[in-house]
Amino acid sequence: MYIKTSFQKSNSMIKINTPIKLILLMLSIFLFASCTSNKGLSNSKVNRKITPDYLEETQITSQDTIYAQIDSLNNIVLPPYKLEPGDKMKIYVYDEPELDTDVVIVKEDGTLSFRLVGEVQVGGLTIAEATTLLEHKLQAYLLYPKVSIILIETRNSTVTLLGKVMHPGTFKISGSMRVLDAIANAGGFALGYYPTATIELADLERTFLTRDNKILPIDFVELVQKGNTRYNIPLIDKDYIYVPSATSKEIYILGEVNLAGHFFYQENMTLLQSISFAQGFKSTAISTVYVIRGSLSSPHLYKIHVRAIMHARKFDFALQPNDIIFVPKNPIAKWNDVVTMALPSLQAFQSAWFVNDMIQKAGGN
Repeated sequence: MYIKTSFQKSNSMIKINTPIKLILLMLSIFLFASCTSNKGLSNSKVNRKITPDYLEETQITSQDTIYAQIDSLNNIVLPPYKLEPGDKMKIYVYDEPELDTDVVIVKEDGTLSFRLVGEVQVGGLTIAEATTLLEHKLQAYLLYPKVSIILIETRNSTVTLLGKVMHPGTFKISGSMRVLDAIANAGGFALGYYPTATIELADLERTFLTRDNKILPIDFVELVQKGNTRYNIPLIDKDYIYVPSATSKEIYILGEVNLAGHFFYQENMTLLQSISFAQGFKSTAISTVYVIRGSLSSPHLYKIHVRAIMHARKFDFALQPNDIIFVPKNPIAKWNDVVTMALPSLQAFQSAWFVNDMIQKAGGN
């Protein structure tokens, strides 16, 4: 075999025997394989750097399971309500219209005033017990009295609606109040007015309802926009509904940081940058940080090892508007535990923001 050398001036030909040819061929194959392997390894390192631990599989819930939970919430059986000061009711006596009342209020000492019998202690009694007591007292004046008590307003049973509703605040639960009733009592969703259009400011995808420090699986898009009344569950005392803004760009940083709260989202914002806005970690913080993204009733959860980012083993985590960053004291095993632990702080900041906003508006007036 003859090949032309790179020395073009000499025009000489060099003969290469077969063993040398084989050696060169094997060397070329080795170099090609080595380059391919290094390229794959490089890509693998990059992927490991930019991909956080993603716990999506722990939050997958079948639609049948969600419907079962919703049906249970619609058929909830509450313990009998006990009367308290401030409760309002109407009292009727069968076939005795002159004894019927308009509105009777339970006084601060737990008593109410009723014709013929005067002051009656009803505080702490159920409706059935108070009915029996009134009937017993009326027996001194009537033959077989039949009393009906209709509770029209309770003082201590309330629901709180904050965020983008027309009149955010705490509302009394009257009768069998449901989710849409509460939204209506708050004046509906807040609107934004523009020269050519009027838009709703509520982000229904991220709107959530909590009860006993747990997120209920209420799909507000299905309920409000699609009219699926299956999600229109009855409310109970201390329920909390938050309606985020569709136009806001902010993040929440909660847990073991020196300045927890909500901060304005900046373009290309990263996790470590956000922690610096919160004035760094407390000494009680662990190196694992959780980012909650999307709807709290069905969130995406990211678990980020901050120490790996600081040691340049992974890239910094890119945030998105409305992310919730939670820095715990202890490792957390399940995704729903992260949401449950973050909820009290989240609600506290949302409530504080609402109160501060009301104070500022009052000061402006």
